[in-house]
Amino acid sequence: MKKIAVIGSGISGTSASYYLNKMGYDVYLFESGSYFGGHTNTIDLDFEGQRIPIDTGFLVHNDRTYPNLIDFFKELK
Repeated sequence: MKKIAVIGSGISGTSASYYLNKMGYDVYLFESGSYFGGHTNTIDLDFEGQRIPIDTGFLVHNDRTYPNLIDFFKELK
């Protein structure tokens, strides 16, 4: 099996890794940050005694301008 490295674990790196793996490559995903996911980020907010997770990363998402992302999410289901 051929090995391939993907640099960056944002949506591009993650989807590239997914599809390359489906094509039979041995994929290694590298990320320089402290977590995988690129611009994704969740912070916890304490509100009235409850912890509420708030997503602060990917702020714009709609079917019309992100059709490839929608297709990718559907395939992952």
